[in-house]
Amino acid sequence: MLSKLFKRKSVPTKDGNEGSSELGKTDFVKVFEIELSNMEGAPLYPLENQLIVGSEVGDILVSDPSISPRHATFTLQDEVVSIIDHGSVSGTLINGKKISTGKNIILEESDRISVGDLEIKIVVKKNVVKAGAVPEIPEAQEKKSSEEATKLRVYTPKSLANPSTRQENQKKSHQKITKKKSLVLSAPTHSTNAILRVFAVASDLLVSYSLIVILMPFDDFRGFLEFVPGEISSILEIDWQQFKMAIIDDNPFLGEFLGEFTSLFAIDFDFYGLFIVYFALRFLTTIILGVSASEFFLGIRSTGNFIWARIGGPLRVTLGMFTWPFVIFDLTSILSRRTLKEFLTFTNIHTPSAFVSILGIIIYIPIIFCLAVVSPLIQGFEPPTTILVNDKIDQRVKSKVLKDNAEAGLSEFEPQIDSSEMLKLQISYNPSELLILPTMSFRGVKEKLKLNTSLTFYQRDLQRPIEVEVFKTFDFKQLLGIGIKGNYLLFEKYPKIHNFVYESDEKNPVFKKHLDAKSQRNFATEVIKFTKTAFSLDAENALEIIETETPFLKGFIDYKNSFLSLIEYKDFHEISYLKIGNAIFMKISFNKQKPFDLIIPLLMGEGKIYKVNFDKKENIKTVSTKFYKFNLDETNWIDTPKQASTETMSTLKVYDLLSAPKLKTVLQSPESAQALYAYIFELSSDLLKRGDSIEIQLWKSDLTNLVKLLEVIPKSHVIEGQESSVDKLLQNVKDVMDAIENSNLEYFVSSETVSA
Repeated sequence: MLSKLFKRKSVPTKDGNEGSSELGKTDFVKVFEIELSNMEGAPLYPLENQLIVGSEVGDILVSDPSISPRHATFTLQDEVVSIIDHGSVSGTLINGKKISTGKNIILEESDRISVGDLEIKIVVKKNVVKAGAVPEIPEAQEKKSSEEATKLRVYTPKSLANPSTRQENQKKSHQKITKKKSLVLSAPTHSTNAILRVFAVASDLLVSYSLIVILMPFDDFRGFLEFVPGEISSILEIDWQQFKMAIIDDNPFLGEFLGEFTSLFAIDFDFYGLFIVYFALRFLTTIILGVSASEFFLGIRSTGNFIWARIGGPLRVTLGMFTWPFVIFDLTSILSRRTLKEFLTFTNIHTPSAFVSILGIIIYIPIIFCLAVVSPLIQGFEPPTTILVNDKIDQRVKSKVLKDNAEAGLSEFEPQIDSSEMLKLQISYNPSELLILPTMSFRGVKEKLKLNTSLTFYQRDLQRPIEVEVFKTFDFKQLLGIGIKGNYLLFEKYPKIHNFVYESDEKNPVFKKHLDAKSQRNFATEVIKFTKTAFSLDAENALEIIETETPFLKGFIDYKNSFLSLIEYKDFHEISYLKIGNAIFMKISFNKQKPFDLIIPLLMGEGKIYKVNFDKKENIKTVSTKFYKFNLDETNWIDTPKQASTETMSTLKVYDLLSAPKLKTVLQSPESAQALYAYIFELSSDLLKRGDSIEIQLWKSDLTNLVKLLEVIPKSHVIEGQESSVDKLLQNVKDVMDAIENSNLEYFVSSETVSA
């Protein structure tokens, strides 16, 4: 009995017709199939032993980003179907629950199976056969049948067909499978759309910009930016400057466009450095991720072989850097197709999940934009420090006595008026209170000896000398342009600065027409506000400045750094503003043992920094207040008249003479030498008569330096027997110095008599 139940079925040996008693004896055989239910046509595949599902390895090949190269395996044994996941990225789900990796899970017919985005059902059918008609399949033949399992490559597994089409396709698919023919469904491969590519490029540019801003203070990073183009030039033997000029010469419109484009942005920004960092960022991250960093976070992935994606990806990036100007090569991405550079490098990037890409656009791009905004605050990994600026304009407060005298029509003093074309000013002062001397000094040694000219203001009542020199000239338009160029949000907030940076030109008569006192005061007010905002910017108030001024903070940071580099000295005591004459000045005070101020007139035009040196720290506030508010109270800085061409020399005219670029040539002129001697003679006589020892000592020091200057001036060609104007002037100055040294007033009286 037991032997009959468990006996293996054998092949029938009887021939001819079966008896009627055998017709009713039938067997039912279960046939297991795998249905890809969410694919178009819902194709069926027979499960006889094993079916491997994957994107690169397996019996059912599905080219979909959610399917791993070897994703999962279905196994049939003793009419029991099981599944095992091979460590796939997206995982395998049964009835919505993810199964463990490497563990066989027994399946029921009703289970809903998800292999990545592919939905699968187990279909069980019963085929009716005559009893004893099921042959025993040898083990070798069974193995061969498994190896010859039908393979299917699917490109678009997510499309669903209508029920009627689905049933018809199931029938056709089953018929093809029973004939052991390979079924291939060829649908187009989808690539990343052009819009998402543009977002990725823009994000990579923002990341590159942030890296440049943060790392630029480091010498190694700047060296890298200089090393790369230099090495490329040496390898390719290309002079980039000549190459650029050749292109501009052949295409003049391109040169005009580039000129106008760069004028809109901060003039000190390194666009070549941005290009280098952008390429390096995309190249390195593509080696690691298969796509660039921004592409990865925006949901873009590479398809195909893992290793080739890391090799072909950098090749794709390199090729793209050369083909990007020719946008026509990338137009296919508008239709979600592969671009030329992907075709040539046998690579492809795609977007497996639209949800992930949308999430990346919503979250990642704002984060990168915020990084670009705040990157100036962490430049060099050091947050900016706040510099306090006293924006109150300090100006002279006239006393009641002066006011009463003015109302009565009384003059406080008989003013002396002098002007300088070099200094661009006209000064009106009381000669009984203030003495102004042209001063010379030498700096350096031997061949590097340099003449430095200045003005010494001697306050007679306080007996304190103050030396004023032009410390530096600079392009004020360029300095302000660093802070405002390219930042359109600041144009309406600072219209005077904007017009000065973009439209003003001293040679333009329209510009000159608007250089009145009121316009200059409005301009100075904007500069004060702009400077205070830039100098007060730090991590604590950055959000407030972003809300009230602009989210682009780099302009403020660059303006501040450029300003500090301009004044050179870092250990200043205070930054304040004061009114001197008819102009507003920025004053940077240095509280040292021998204190000094740097004062900058806030005027539209060439920028000047004047250095005001005080003799000592004692009573410095009283001395500086009297000098700025009273001695220079009537100074005109805005509309300076030209000097009259007279033979008489004044102090500021002598200053202009000594500051002239061709001083040696000018002094060789007999007329100039004679005029200079007349000024020296008259001033020496007046000082000797006054008898102030400090004044005389200051003047003797100036004459000593003048003698040194005249001794090194080369002599021009003169007629034999005649004396050169320089030699004659030198001898006369020495004679005056002897008279002063010996307090010889008779020398000046007798000389005047001889001259008369």
